[in-house]
Amino acid sequence: MQLVTRLVTEGDLPVFVELYSSYREALVNERGGAVHLLKEAFAEPLETQFTAMLHDSESLLLFGLLEEVPVGVAVARLEETSDSSLQATIEVLFVDPPAREVGVGEKLVEAVVDWARRRGATGLDVWVLPGVREAKNFLEGSGFVARLLVMHRQLG
Repeated sequence: MQLVTRLVTEGDLPVFVELYSSYREALVNERGGAVHLLKEAFAEPLETQFTAMLHDSESLLLFGLLEEVPVGVAVARLEETSDSSLQATIEVLFVDPPAREVGVGEKLVEAVVDWARRRGATGLDVWVLPGVREAKNFLEGSGFVARLLVMHRQLG
């Protein structure tokens, strides 16, 4: 089975947006998902935002491919911290459910780690919702540990 990652190109944006939309649909009913999507998700028009990210050296858009078919996506960004070091954040990590548990997610994480290291990042965060246990377990198995819990209270 061939598992690889590759950079997204402008010609790939319709497929990338489709997989990203599946990611949003998967999160909307998860605990914390609705608020996460309001605060952290990319807004429409998605193609415009992702096109800008393709030309931003501080951003990374990746496909995870299974037998040359895009079945997963990752979006990562670099940011400077208060001590002027660089930290990377995986803002989106999604593999289409039928393609899970074959290594696509691992390949995406490895590719982001390599990118972040090459860019000089000293750390890497990834967002995961509190109720998505399989994602939390996967990330812990990939060497991540929780460093912050964000609590939320609805006011209306």
